[in-house]
Amino acid sequence: MRTKQALSRKDRAAAWLWAAAAIVCWGVMFPVGDLLMKKGSMQPSSVAAFRYLLAAPILFAACALRHGRAMRPRGARDWLALAGLGLVGSAAMAQLLFVAQESVASVNASLLEAWVPMQVLVLAMLGGARTTWRHVASVAVGFAGSLLVLRAIDGGGVRLGALSRGDLLVFLSGLCWAVYTAWGRPLARRMGGLPFTAWTVLFGALWLLLYAPCAGIPVTPPATALEWRCTLFLAIVPTCVAFLGWNEAQKGVSLAHLSFLEYFPPLVAAIAGALLFREEITPWQWLGIAVVILSARLLPRSEG
Repeated sequence: MRTKQALSRKDRAAAWLWAAAAIVCWGVMFPVGDLLMKKGSMQPSSVAAFRYLLAAPILFAACALRHGRAMRPRGARDWLALAGLGLVGSAAMAQLLFVAQESVASVNASLLEAWVPMQVLVLAMLGGARTTWRHVASVAVGFAGSLLVLRAIDGGGVRLGALSRGDLLVFLSGLCWAVYTAWGRPLARRMGGLPFTAWTVLFGALWLLLYAPCAGIPVTPPATALEWRCTLFLAIVPTCVAFLGWNEAQKGVSLAHLSFLEYFPPLVAAIAGALLFREEITPWQWLGIAVVILSARLLPRSEG
């Protein structure tokens, strides 16, 4: 019989693998989203809504296979929390991101992931969480490295003035995800990552279907082969796999470590853009990648 300690180590290793899967899936999302928003004709709300509408049945089917039932929430409080999390972490996050990707490059869009660790840190501090100087230092150094990757800093100095309205929308999208991560953590750990993900994705789709007509925006399905391929990819990879991985990871990875991993999707996005779409990675970006990886050494290893 395995010991409790051995099981704990196994669970922790599985949580880190889920977290890594989520980071890779989100990293490749940005070049695909950039391709869809610039080459396709779908409205951002349609992309987000159909992404979730396609993902929700897959997630609920997986939930039924794994748990033998749909894992309904417990009581009115859970229902309200899931509806709110679906609004913030699914609907608003995706809507803001896809609107931003109409005007900014995929690597700029991935900046939302670099904002999240700092936003989560601030939210945790406002909530009274204990924060060490090493945690603050790791966030600051990792963020500086991300700015290098995103070309906001290079040999010519700081170029934040070049950031646009789309970059502001990316920041707000990242804030939505930070709130989702901090607010949803207790419920995700109690319900389990799979049912929590399924319900928040479903509520995200419902919110978007409600929002679009109220805003006078038609919700239309994909019309071309490119739009179908990209939308299916967004539904399966950065939604089903990544959302599930992120919420499963919450069982064994601390909020501090989990939020720090948000620095890595921009790195994956830069590499994916170079491999898939021949986007150039400058020497300053490679330096940023090295800085982000080295900044992990500063992160406290004892946080639970």
